[in-house]
Amino acid sequence: MNYIDQGSALSRKVPNRKLSKKNSLFYQQSVLENEEFLQKYEKNVDQLQTVIEEPELKEVIQSRNEKFFQLLEQIIKVESSIKDFAKGYQKFGFIVSDNGITYREWAPNAQELKLNEYSCTTDNGGNWEVFIPKDDDDNHQIVHGSTLTTYCNDLQRASVWTQVKNGEQAIFWNPENKYEFQQNQLQQKQQSRGLKIIKQNINELQSIPGFNAILITQQVLMAVDTHQISPDELKKTIENLHQQGLSVLMDIDHQLIAKHLKSWDGSEYQYHREGTEQLDYGKWEVLRLLLSNLSFWISEYQIDGFKFSNIDITDDIDIAVYLMLANDLIHDILPNGISIIQNFDYPALCRTIKEGGLGFDFKLSQLQSKQYLPKTLFNINEDATQSQQLNALLLGQGVISDIRDCHLLQVESQLGWLENEFAEVNDIDFVIEVKRSKYTFLFNSTDQNRTIKLNYKINKVLNNEGQQWVQVDENCTEISIQSGQALIIE
Repeated sequence: MNYIDQGSALSRKVPNRKLSKKNSLFYQQSVLENEEFLQKYEKNVDQLQTVIEEPELKEVIQSRNEKFFQLLEQIIKVESSIKDFAKGYQKFGFIVSDNGITYREWAPNAQELKLNEYSCTTDNGGNWEVFIPKDDDDNHQIVHGSTLTTYCNDLQRASVWTQVKNGEQAIFWNPENKYEFQQNQLQQKQQSRGLKIIKQNINELQSIPGFNAILITQQVLMAVDTHQISPDELKKTIENLHQQGLSVLMDIDHQLIAKHLKSWDGSEYQYHREGTEQLDYGKWEVLRLLLSNLSFWISEYQIDGFKFSNIDITDDIDIAVYLMLANDLIHDILPNGISIIQNFDYPALCRTIKEGGLGFDFKLSQLQSKQYLPKTLFNINEDATQSQQLNALLLGQGVISDIRDCHLLQVESQLGWLENEFAEVNDIDFVIEVKRSKYTFLFNSTDQNRTIKLNYKINKVLNNEGQQWVQVDENCTEISIQSGQALIIE
């Protein structure tokens, strides 16, 4: 297997590449001049919608777009498309064919590499492989469920690309009958009532009243741990959730991935920036692995989207470009796929790439907002006050919660107050008033009880039957709100 690193990808043609008529265009002209690309992307920075609206962002958007298009062109010339580039799981790891099993791993620092007792050979470009043919009885020499150990120099490792593991050990997973999904992935777009996500471990997935999406937490790359759940059981569970109308998302923890890959081949520079704990997001094989991870979960387990965690985009253009590639890939495979990012002080996170943004669907903010923020999710937990919980539900586009029995969320589900996306926000003596649809919401996020006057009549307080108020006259109502309290008024 001929390894092509990032620096040399454009300098030479790939041996044995068969180009279709469509792809041959990319050798005759720049990708950025191809008609298909001109329809999908806007390369003139002055025509980007974000730059038109906020011209002060031109410089930062121009620099990251230039690198994005340069890398995208490189990927297409070497791998045909970003979708093909992101199918590394079909090239690396344990590949089963009718003739045998091929194992491939990228380990540029390895002097010797073995899979169990089978010695690998290298192309001197960092790639190692071994082919293990079937035996004389036409059976694979490695049986389903076997433990697979990679010996890299004097280190014992589990393959980076393993798709099934048992604890820390890679498992060869090749059952006679694999579970196949009975229907295609749901491609329903989230409606204006917002995205309400419940966090769950991979072995505890179930629908919870009021939520319309589930976030699978604590996963590292592609491996399903049989200590928690088998691949077939996971597929059945996801299909059942899809049939109930739920979306299933996955948390991609980049800090956890970096820790997992640290010094895999004994070097400090394989997947990391040398001398740091951070992945090198500008490196070819790092990009292949991270993008393939996304593609794998979509194609193999019909995951509907991702939350990108523990990745600091500030002052790092390589990370910004990786996230643009990731969003481009996700929305190419899943037009209605969902991508979520922590809300950094970084321009145009939730604008499309063609508009000059990074392409995220939602950003995750802290519970501090005092204004209506479309495309914003809030993270709520057991420590959140009633005011903070309702604030999260109402002012953003939804929530990510680890509270299973969220009373306010169930009330919202019954009343459907988010059907109207528009909200009027006011400040009345430090109490936030939000008018949305036929409801009014009052938030007291201060540390003091407040008594305020409203210029309308209250018919009912929906979330607190014991709440008292004084009707001063037809046009004035006086009501007291305790610290941390939130009220829903009809």
